[in-house]
Amino acid sequence: MLKDKIITGTLIGILADGFKLISNYIMYLMGLTDIVFWQIAASRFLSKEDLLKPAALFIGAIADITVTSFLGVVFILIIYFFSKDYIWIKGIGFAMFVWVSLFGTLLSLELQNKIPQKISGIIVTIIAHFIYGLGFALFTSILYNEEKRTK
Repeated sequence: MLKDKIITGTLIGILADGFKLISNYIMYLMGLTDIVFWQIAASRFLSKEDLLKPAALFIGAIADITVTSFLGVVFILIIYFFSKDYIWIKGIGFAMFVWVSLFGTLLSLELQNKIPQKISGIIVTIIAHFIYGLGFALFTSILYNEEKRTK
């Protein structure tokens, strides 16, 4: 068990993101979506024409890993203050909140202008974030040992 919340949260966020990315890529290969998350992340920085270039995946990867590392730390702090009780519900709820806040607000206008999504593509992002939440719960259960807080 790691003791440092920042390192633990970063690791949990990256590992959970792996679940999200794998599920997204499988659904991409199945033809349920036309884009992968790293292209979505890159859309904040690049023009529509550049999103299909290999460099876009690199830029999107850096953005995605940075955000998911931060989100892992936030999740660990939530668990620290509110306990591991109902960890699976907390993980899924947290990931779905991330989906609503990032896709529903911050990225929605950007995506519509650069990468219009079909309904199936939106559903893929919902499913992938649900799986992301399961990853948060799983890796938090494995890597984070609750500490006794002193007042």
